[in-house]
Amino acid sequence: MHQAIREEFLRTVGDLYTPLKNIGVDKPLDKAMEFAKEKVIIAYEDLSSKDWESLSLEAYSKYGSINVHKASTIRSKDNTPWFEDTHPTYSYFWPRYEKFLKEIKEWPDDTVATIDNTTNEILKSIGDPRSKKEFDKRGLVLGHVQSGKTANFTGLINKAFDVGYKLVIVLAGMHNDLRAQTQLRLEREVVGTVDSISGEKQGVAVVKTGGPQIETWTTVQEDISTNNAIGIKNLDKPILLVVKKQKDVLPKLIDLLRISIKHSEVSPPVLIIDDEADQASVDASGKKTDDPSKINRFIRELLGLFNQKSYVGYTATPFANLLIKADANHIEVGKDLYPKDFVIALPKAKGYCGPDEFFNTTGYMEDNKPMFIRDLSKEDTHILDEIRTKEDADLFTKVPHSMQEAILAFLLSAAIRNLRGQVNEHKSMLIHTSRFTDVQNSMSSVIKEFYKKLSNDIIYNSKSTHITALRELYYSDFLEVQNRFESSEEFSELTWEEIYKQIKVIAGKIEVMEINGESEDALEYDKYKENGLYVIAVGGNKLSRGLTLEGLTISYYYRSSSMYDTLMQMGRWFGFRKGYMDLCRIYTSPEISENFQYLARVMSELREEFEVFVESNSTPEDYAVKMLTHHTMTVTSPAKMGTAESPINYTGTMQQTRSFEKNKDFYINNMEATIQLVNNIEQHFKTIGNDTKYHIAKNVPSQNIINFLEKYKTISSARIVNSKKIANYINKMNKADLLNSFNVAVVDVTKTTLNSQKAVNNAITAFKVSLGRLSIESAVLRSIEEDKSKGISVVDIGAIVAANQEFIDIENRTKDKKENIKLRTKENPLLLIYPLHPQVKSFRKLDIDFNESLVPIGVAFSFPDIVEVPGTDNGGRIHQEGGYIRNSTVGRDR
Repeated sequence: MHQAIREEFLRTVGDLYTPLKNIGVDKPLDKAMEFAKEKVIIAYEDLSSKDWESLSLEAYSKYGSINVHKASTIRSKDNTPWFEDTHPTYSYFWPRYEKFLKEIKEWPDDTVATIDNTTNEILKSIGDPRSKKEFDKRGLVLGHVQSGKTANFTGLINKAFDVGYKLVIVLAGMHNDLRAQTQLRLEREVVGTVDSISGEKQGVAVVKTGGPQIETWTTVQEDISTNNAIGIKNLDKPILLVVKKQKDVLPKLIDLLRISIKHSEVSPPVLIIDDEADQASVDASGKKTDDPSKINRFIRELLGLFNQKSYVGYTATPFANLLIKADANHIEVGKDLYPKDFVIALPKAKGYCGPDEFFNTTGYMEDNKPMFIRDLSKEDTHILDEIRTKEDADLFTKVPHSMQEAILAFLLSAAIRNLRGQVNEHKSMLIHTSRFTDVQNSMSSVIKEFYKKLSNDIIYNSKSTHITALRELYYSDFLEVQNRFESSEEFSELTWEEIYKQIKVIAGKIEVMEINGESEDALEYDKYKENGLYVIAVGGNKLSRGLTLEGLTISYYYRSSSMYDTLMQMGRWFGFRKGYMDLCRIYTSPEISENFQYLARVMSELREEFEVFVESNSTPEDYAVKMLTHHTMTVTSPAKMGTAESPINYTGTMQQTRSFEKNKDFYINNMEATIQLVNNIEQHFKTIGNDTKYHIAKNVPSQNIINFLEKYKTISSARIVNSKKIANYINKMNKADLLNSFNVAVVDVTKTTLNSQKAVNNAITAFKVSLGRLSIESAVLRSIEEDKSKGISVVDIGAIVAANQEFIDIENRTKDKKENIKLRTKENPLLLIYPLHPQVKSFRKLDIDFNESLVPIGVAFSFPDIVEVPGTDNGGRIHQEGGYIRNSTVGRDR
């Protein structure tokens, strides 16, 4: 087929498909292809059926939904979408925004198509503004932290204006920096600005002007204030407001709208978008009554002004929003903000680097991913632990060891990015250790002074010890990670000389900024868009939510939280890191890292379970119940949870040890506990497997496991895989006549691993283990070459459970993990015991005389998904089977 035919056909399809799609034509791609085919026939005539098939496939691949990720939706039973596949006409705002994303921002077609698809799903779930009926729709959009939620609700706003919404109010966080950032973006990507003096067009105005004009009552500089809240406003036109969720702003907005509605006798259909909907919006009064806290009350009062209203909350952490009382009602301000009508989960965007990418959420077989976590030194944690209040600000007098290394890492990352061609892009580093502005001020001053001396030393002193440290860090850390990175072939290996020259160029460009409400510093990336901003941002809460740090590579973080939502939102390092993911580092404590790793697994599980709820046509209330089965950490603040309870519960999870202490007594104790367990098991151990061997005993009384766990020790800092907590959980379940028996599997030799090149290179051979009545041919190899324990207090060997090992006791197991999870609910829970090979680097450095009678012992548990746990309310969605009370529709996955 001639290339000219292909080009003309695809160009014609592209020119027709988008406008046909946006005016709501049924099957727009098929119609565009029919027209293009006729046009090509007229010009070229003779084409075979094979040629047409080839052209059609190419058109479907380019413009169809093959690569488009779709949203998943849970709706209430009475929330019927007001349109289905054929959407209403998008006449101006959305087509302009769509073209802006593709042609000006140069976003990939499939990314834009995903925004188009997901915003259709949201729009059909809220009210129809052209209907004569009153409506009150409330829903929640579940995104990912730093994943492009703003682009999504920007698309929704454009479509809302197209279909007839007159008033759109965006509640943009608590701080003015975030509000101003959101205002600027919406002015460019919804309103389209034209400079009154120069006539310069910005944002979507570059694509098209002359359509309906949107009036804004807020500006980048000003929120709703006394000045712009006086008088009567015309409500019969498209209006956009971006306001903070603050108690001195919202009442002024409410008064302005109430007066305007009364005098104009117009109550426009309103769309309220609540960005970071779990922050401040949720009733945190902590009262058992329905008397709400201030911000929550104001938002409900705002909604109560209108007859046609839709409230859409956006968050990556929906725990608080879904755990509030669904039926809360107040005589003055009406219903609470519970997402009664829908919850929509946005798909993970291509190229997004989130918890799964930064933290280990996979099993052993996939555990060779780059590790981006660096543990803080004793010096750092000692200094930071001393600073407990704002009065301790003066205790920060010098930059400690790990913080110095983090700053050097930032220099390296910035230099390498420039050498990769990212010269004009922003480069940022985050230092977040305290919520107190006095501490941030003191820390910022000390870091500025340190960096001034550091940069001068690097630029003017060729024998500087900092240059030596940079060189060592490049070879021992950055180059090692780059070579292990999945996309390492994209990057050529740079010489130290190249990097050193670039460091000298950029060292003087880096600014240290204090980012908080009392500092005059501001992250005005837009002012540096030509050459890029190089910044070390020192801050606290202002940097913990919503605000985007452009080009963030290095994060130094020491703020812990036991609450899922707070912890997740503090992860400013999540986002899109195209071309420099391998350069990203997080300097933090082992405990915070462990909490993030656990949180990453929880979020992964909850999102996968969300899909199960979608398939079973469940409601938002059903999904909220499932959240309460993840209990090792607190999902959100007790005040936000209200009456929701969160007991410790390991149901439907797989728990595994990966960290060990460094003293010999720890290993002796655990070896003795394991031998005692093996010898006390009366059931026969059956040996299965050829390469990896397993010694399996079934139907072991749970008291044996409890006794074992009461003696076996996990590391003292363990909050997740804690032997005593698991023992207490099993004991509690036994009292409810649950988990009465366990299967026990002791893992033996893996011949393939022993014969691998890595084992040969490190001179690691079979290591026999005497485990009481069991003789183990060889201890299990994990983390052969790599020592993951970068901290000072524990040995970390990474994940120990290989793919599907947690189902080894299930005789009819399959290769499908989800099927095996369902099978587990019909089986006993499983205890896996791993005698670990002491000759790997992590254990060899301990200088402990490991031998046949003393090896490190790791354990893992695979628990069935038991929905009704003693002391919890599960809404009656259960049935009895074989002694366990199991969920009839919901599985669990990892």
